[in-house]
Amino acid sequence: PTERVAEGIDVIRAEFEYAVSHEGALTVDDILDRRTRIGLVAADRDKVVEVAEEFLAI
Repeated sequence: PTERVAEGIDVIRAEFEYAVSHEGALTVDDILDRRTRIGLVAADRDKVVEVAEEFLAI
């Protein structure tokens, strides 16, 4: 869980997990836009959408 969600992005997988398990994130937008702000940069968002989807599927 300490690995980055994507190369060049300083967010680790545990932050996505925490957003879902403890903060109640229910959508990819919630994780990327509200919890981590990765979604503010379109290219970064594209890199991590699938990773966010993984955590919502758990």
